[in-house]
Amino acid sequence: MIQYNPKDWITFIFRFHKSDTFRQLIPLMILIGVYSGAICYFEIHYFKLKENSHVKNISILHTTVGFVLSLLLAYRTNTAYDRWWEGRKKWGELVNNSRNLAIKVGSLPISNESKSFFRKYIPDYAFVLKEHLRDGVLPDGLEMNDKEFRLLESASHPPSYIASKLYKELDTLKREGVITQEEFLALDGNLNALTDITG
Repeated sequence: MIQYNPKDWITFIFRFHKSDTFRQLIPLMILIGVYSGAICYFEIHYFKLKENSHVKNISILHTTVGFVLSLLLAYRTNTAYDRWWEGRKKWGELVNNSRNLAIKVGSLPISNESKSFFRKYIPDYAFVLKEHLRDGVLPDGLEMNDKEFRLLESASHPPSYIASKLYKELDTLKREGVITQEEFLALDGNLNALTDITG
């Protein structure tokens, strides 16, 4: 991931030649510059078109192209900001729903083993979801043993795999009579809110 400090933007002005985009575009920009310079040279020196010269009106073309590019950049900037804001809202929902689920599970009279299960898998859901959305690899920092990690890697949709484990544990607690129907419905509602973010 590229580390970017928004308060240190002035140094990027002097390091633009190191950017990948610039390095990929520089051969094409040089070619277009040489091509347009050759056309202007031939028109001025060889064809000697004084009245109907297209070079004379080149500033109008730059103005028009600049206006169109400014509209395009404004549209792209607004679209990028909207996408960023939507992602920020969804991540905030994920954090709030995870916290609420963890608080409710922590207040229940369940065994320490069940509490540690939820303590492990609720945060793991967020990490796995993040990497799944980025098409990245599963992080090594997950609190899983090797067998659980291999099962997670083999799953076609890792966030759904972790969500199903959370649902199964919740259902087991209800079937064994550890939690009441009301507690189950409250936890199920929180778990649904947590997993609906991806849908």
